[in-house]
Amino acid sequence: MLPTDDPDTLLSTDDVLAAVDAIGDRDQFAVAYAVYAHPDDGVTVPEIATETDDGEAAVETAIDALVDGGVLAERMPCLVDPSVDGPEYELTEFGRLLLEEGVLAAFDAAATVADL
Repeated sequence: MLPTDDPDTLLSTDDVLAAVDAIGDRDQFAVAYAVYAHPDDGVTVPEIATETDDGEAAVETAIDALVDGGVLAERMPCLVDPSVDGPEYELTEFGRLLLEEGVLAAFDAAATVADL
């Protein structure tokens, strides 16, 4: 039995693998990291496109995959400044953990190994 097949876990094996798959794509990882590194709590598509040097259509495609994978979520409208045109996105709690404890930790480990 896989650890997440336990019925007492919050995420199923399929949920976890969908998130890993979503963040495993280089372009989608760039979008997730742009949201993670942005100083504000919510980020719009044009802001992400500026950070990643990609067009808004490409960013929207990546966002859709990351939302489907449970890495990003659209912020609740009550949290978005009324002057903002369009939705804002933020990392889910699981998406933040996956980045910090998974992918970014792997980059740190790779840098440590390179220093040896």
